[in-house]
Amino acid sequence: MKKKAVSMLLAGVMVVSMLAGCGKGGSSEPEKTADGKTKLKALFVSHSATQDVEDMKWVQKLEEEAGVEIEWEQIRQDWETVKSTRFASGDIPDLLFNATNAADYTKYTGLFEDLTPLIEENAPNIQEMFTEVPDTKVLATAGNGKIYSIPKMQTVWPETNTVLFLNKTWLDNLGLEVPTTFSEFEEVLKAFEKEDANGNGDPSDEIPLDYNAYGGNNAWFNSAYSLLKLLPSLGIQLTDIGTDGYFVEDKTVKCYAIDERYKSFIKTMNRWYSEGLINKNAITNDYSAYQSLSRGNENGEPLVGACFGWEETDKFGTLSDQYIAVAPLVYDDGVKAGTYETYWNYDMDQLNMQADRVAMSAKCADKEAAMKFIDGFYDQTKSVEVLFGGISDGCVEKVDDNHYKVLPPQDEEMDPGTWKWTSTFADFGPLYIREDVEIEMSQDMENALNERSVYEEALSKNNENIYYPQLFMKYTDEEQNTMAMNQANINNIIDNKWSLWITGEADIDAEWNSYVQSVKDAGLEEVLKIRQNAFDNYLGE
Repeated sequence: MKKKAVSMLLAGVMVVSMLAGCGKGGSSEPEKTADGKTKLKALFVSHSATQDVEDMKWVQKLEEEAGVEIEWEQIRQDWETVKSTRFASGDIPDLLFNATNAADYTKYTGLFEDLTPLIEENAPNIQEMFTEVPDTKVLATAGNGKIYSIPKMQTVWPETNTVLFLNKTWLDNLGLEVPTTFSEFEEVLKAFEKEDANGNGDPSDEIPLDYNAYGGNNAWFNSAYSLLKLLPSLGIQLTDIGTDGYFVEDKTVKCYAIDERYKSFIKTMNRWYSEGLINKNAITNDYSAYQSLSRGNENGEPLVGACFGWEETDKFGTLSDQYIAVAPLVYDDGVKAGTYETYWNYDMDQLNMQADRVAMSAKCADKEAAMKFIDGFYDQTKSVEVLFGGISDGCVEKVDDNHYKVLPPQDEEMDPGTWKWTSTFADFGPLYIREDVEIEMSQDMENALNERSVYEEALSKNNENIYYPQLFMKYTDEEQNTMAMNQANINNIIDNKWSLWITGEADIDAEWNSYVQSVKDAGLEEVLKIRQNAFDNYLGE
């Protein structure tokens, strides 16, 4: 142990050093370029198709305007496999884009900067967003009252992420009507499986129903295009892509993975799977395989009868004219039609507001400069460029001060949705699209909005009794830790069972009671208690 006098001397030196650095907002002198710009390092977890950030002219302009020079590290895949090692070692850059979540700020205490005073002094655009859309400040604020990351806010995305698409050409070829119930849908799938629906002379190459099971950790829940998107037909309202299996019913937080309706649903999926109505490779296929199948074979012939997706041209490419959006199906498998209220996935908040778009290292040497750079992303014009691509990059045209036009892809062989992800930060970036901003959308977004008209009635049923706004739930550090630990154990059990039950490798009837008990024993009831308390606080009850 060092002597007290030496400790006091060191403490004094540290204070002097800190004060010297405070003039630049950090604990040490920031590195500068020859022309006086602050050098910063930034990490961006991007879409796999996104071009190098260094090649985006709008980002270069933003750096110039903020007086910074950014050394970019771009992660296109497998971030979750290395994140914990990086964070545990403290090996993080000054800025992190799309790389953190609420649990990180609790788990890695002291690693991330509290941005609250920096926002007040250096971020007028973010302050405007917090004032005009108070929910964004709620979203940004951790359970301890601090702000470790900034969310995004936009007003242009629809109320639901997922569309159930069906090949109308196949229906017409076979003389079938658009299904309205699960039993009618099953009959359509059977016809697709048995008949030569695509008319190429081969009755065995059709895939009646495809889905995306692969979503990384906790894949069953996290995939935006899994079979679970049909679960709301059983009176279970999913919100914000239904992460982790929780929903609200009569203002009570529940877990649908132990609900009897979930059991009924899985049994329906098992029958469809056993009869060859569901793609047997879907469980192991990644998203690229899922996407490839929906775009047909090498001869341009469609292979998939029904599947889930965001938008028709993005999902089906040149085959998009063959597909239509199907309204929510009424569940009538083993029960009378109308037994359950029919909902559809309500993802409004998740699509238009997302937390943790950008965070800052507590070790950043020039926090003021870093904050000014972050705030630049929330400028009105820059926000449009974040989402749709740069003006100087030929992706967007600024018509006037409040009016923008999204231009067609420069690559004529690429659909607008894919082009967006290729050319900019897109949905992974920090931004604030003001409500009064007029944006002439690309054709894919016009399609996306039009396709969702079939869900208007179902989505209109959403109310506070069944709406679970997970984005806005606030938890203490202790609660975060408890939920994280328990949820990992819960997910292991749930994820180990759903595929076995659907494929028939295990008997859900024989295992159900023990399965439910094991999920409860893994800490579910404690998680539900914490979530219910947070939900009640949100409601003011």
